[in-house]
Amino acid sequence: MDSESSNVAFALIGHQDSWQKISGFVNLLRNTSQEAEIEKQKIAEVYSYFPPCAIFDIDVRSITGITAKGKYIETFISPDELTLKHWKNNISKVKQAADCASNLQAGIATLGGFTSIVLEGRVDMLNGNSKTCFTTGNTLTAAFIVKAIEKACKHFNKELKDQNILIIGSTGDIGSACVKYFSAKVNTLLLCARQQNLLYQQQKELLENNISAKESADVTTLLPEADIIIAIASSIIENFDPALCKKDVIICDAGYPKNLIDNLSEDLNERLFCGGMGIVNGGYDFTPSFHHQLYNFPIPNIGHGCLLEAVVLSFENKNIAYSTGKGNISPEKIEQMYDMAQKHGIREAPFFNTLRVWD
Repeated sequence: MDSESSNVAFALIGHQDSWQKISGFVNLLRNTSQEAEIEKQKIAEVYSYFPPCAIFDIDVRSITGITAKGKYIETFISPDELTLKHWKNNISKVKQAADCASNLQAGIATLGGFTSIVLEGRVDMLNGNSKTCFTTGNTLTAAFIVKAIEKACKHFNKELKDQNILIIGSTGDIGSACVKYFSAKVNTLLLCARQQNLLYQQQKELLENNISAKESADVTTLLPEADIIIAIASSIIENFDPALCKKDVIICDAGYPKNLIDNLSEDLNERLFCGGMGIVNGGYDFTPSFHHQLYNFPIPNIGHGCLLEAVVLSFENKNIAYSTGKGNISPEKIEQMYDMAQKHGIREAPFFNTLRVWD
């Protein structure tokens, strides 16, 4: 694959969120038609020792008729190690994956899922002397979240201006982008994050600009007031109590790993969608095909916004660090990135949870 590196328009740096997926692609890499499959337990014992590397090619098609060629780089970060306890090792893995993207001479590389959280606000650590530009992909992720929220309000006949929006993880990069976007469009912003001092400052700035806002590090105090919930925390929200939610609440689970999907009642699941996801209307292909091992969405051509940002930028011939730092995503940047994505037929994913497709 390295001999084709000059044709690499983009690189996607990511990780897997389940041992089932990992077992599938590890055994496919080993060519299991010739050898017996390795058991999941055996894979788990050695998985985190694998060095990051490119494992498949990706061709993504724009509705304008152009095709961008890229590589997917697996970090081999274990699903069991997506925590602060393993931060140092995870940073090392992300840096190794970035070196792989640079060696492939990719024009633009993006950090997918937890890898962007690991280095949130510190993407400059990856640049060095590399000609590859790195982006967190957070702007397109935020764009898909806010546009899907607006769409969900129309779907459920809710006026956005009358809604109280709870943003869990409001002081993070994507969370603060959502705060800025909705600050003049909703009734009240309900802010929740771990660090009380950052929450207080965020609320203070909003109130100074005559924006109605409430803050609390305890999500249970805010849940009863929320008409819309956006969960963007970097870990499972342990004290999220569905019984405190309004019956007609709209929920966007935009966290990675998933914050809420496994914790909700059947009734609330009907009003929950996976935020930050996009659909590629032009389609895409993997070579070799890992689709059956890695793809688990109810409709074709779905992808994570953080990964798709690099694709959009490569379509536009913009090898720039579009999403960097922390708190730099403005409503204007969201609209600009969203318009670029729309131009190439990449838009917010049209489904609630994994059960119902919407229009």
